[in-house]
Amino acid sequence: MLSKLYKKYKNRQRKVQCEKGYATFHIDELSIFRFSGWVYVNNYESAKPCHVSFKLNSTLVCQTHASVVRDDLKKAGIANGDCGFSVEPNWQVFETGDNPIVMYVNGKPVHVFNVKITTKQLMVAMTGQIHRQIDLAKEEIIKLIRGQ
Repeated sequence: MLSKLYKKYKNRQRKVQCEKGYATFHIDELSIFRFSGWVYVNNYESAKPCHVSFKLNSTLVCQTHASVVRDDLKKAGIANGDCGFSVEPNWQVFETGDNPIVMYVNGKPVHVFNVKITTKQLMVAMTGQIHRQIDLAKEEIIKLIRGQ
């Protein structure tokens, strides 16, 4: 009984009031491995790239500027075509199961997504990080051996 009350309280804390109509966006991928898509602020005067961040329970998952030029956006006439983003999230923030991710544009919440994470995905992300660390260590050792 107490755990049900705690879950209700926790879910109530997660609710975020989003700024409807502030930004136009499309998400290509939201996974433990990559967050990508495009976004622009609906105010015409704001032609410069906007700042995009994603948070889980107010903990930063990742952030970037939506400034990548994409040919598909240019062809479609979306903004100047320079509003794409692609960033690797901090996989260590995620929990197995449902993860309500809030998307912020220029610090304003615009949408909440539910990203479902499996134990297998967490293990693959951890293994990938270990391999990257091994590769970095190899590069440093080779530089030391070569005297660089």
